[in-house]
Amino acid sequence: MDKPVNVLAIDDEKNILATLERHCFQEAYQLTAVTEIDVFWETLARQPVKVVISDQRMPGINGVHLLREVKEKYPDVIRILLTGHTDMQAAEEAVNIGQVYRFLTKPWNADDLRGTIRKAIESYDMAEQNRRFFEDMRVANARLIKGNLDLQQLYEKQKEFTSTVSHELRTPLASIKMGLDIVLSGTPGPLTADQSNFLGRAKSNVDRLTRLINDILDLSKMESGRIVMKIVPGDLNQAIIESLEPQKSVAVNKGLRLEYVPDPALPQLPFDRDRLLQVFYNLVGNALKFTDNGYVRVAVKADIAKNMVTVRIEDSGPGIKASDIPRLFEKFQQLEGEVNHKSGGTGLGLVICKTIIECHGGKIWVESVQGEGSSFIFLLPINERRKG
Repeated sequence: MDKPVNVLAIDDEKNILATLERHCFQEAYQLTAVTEIDVFWETLARQPVKVVISDQRMPGINGVHLLREVKEKYPDVIRILLTGHTDMQAAEEAVNIGQVYRFLTKPWNADDLRGTIRKAIESYDMAEQNRRFFEDMRVANARLIKGNLDLQQLYEKQKEFTSTVSHELRTPLASIKMGLDIVLSGTPGPLTADQSNFLGRAKSNVDRLTRLINDILDLSKMESGRIVMKIVPGDLNQAIIESLEPQKSVAVNKGLRLEYVPDPALPQLPFDRDRLLQVFYNLVGNALKFTDNGYVRVAVKADIAKNMVTVRIEDSGPGIKASDIPRLFEKFQQLEGEVNHKSGGTGLGLVICKTIIECHGGKIWVESVQGEGSSFIFLLPINERRKG
């Protein structure tokens, strides 16, 4: 198989070219030697030349200016200049004007010559690889940008579709729920135990589906910015007490202690009362749902110097696996485990809580050890610092 013509040499002395060819005969490339400038340019145009070697002193043109012209026409080709011992000025010009890779003085050392050419070819190949790499990266980045735009458009369409469908489902679900309530109340007539049981299950699933639809609509509005937070100064202690009142019966029925540890020195702070009540209903409701023994405790502590209020909802429940914690605030995520499947849920409640807290300029996270309970903690600014 013919070797590629990777090296092109030009010199007006044929014996110099013959020596170059002899020294490079065993190399993996073919060195083509020419004496005429026209042949030089023709060869450079049609062959995959990576390295050009030029003598400095030739009739009609010197090597420095020839290599500078090569650089202008073929900027990727590596350039080497051959000079005599008395051509130090040419060597300086080669570096400053021709920007050559190396210059070699005559007579040269054969090993030095071969090593220089090999390194020049490696330099060319590395630059070529880098160009291909950056071009591949440019193409991949363009595809990624287009893919992201396509996904964003698809996501916007999905949100619009979800919102529309959810709105359309609310009315028939309300009618179904009303019908079930009437039948379960016994108004149309008495029910057997089995009938009451089956209808009760149906009503429970209708309620669950209604909660899911409401959560989807809430999250859709929040993500699209269609919900305006009504943030005004208020008493957070009082709001928490109000949120715990309807949950007391659940705690009593499960034999749990529902505790609140207020901060008497808590100043008024800006918050959307309805939305924070939604957060407390969700977090405290989850704690009660997953805790079978012990307590659920809400504690509040103000730090005036740091402009923040810390709210902690702590329980003595089963805790959360460390591997599950990063998924808690993702959409439609429900953790593995028998208690989770029995309790059901929409998988959106914590996402909504996180969105509401962040809209207040705060942040929320969870601390938990499996078997030792969980604490959902969020911060709220005392002086307004909300998003947007």
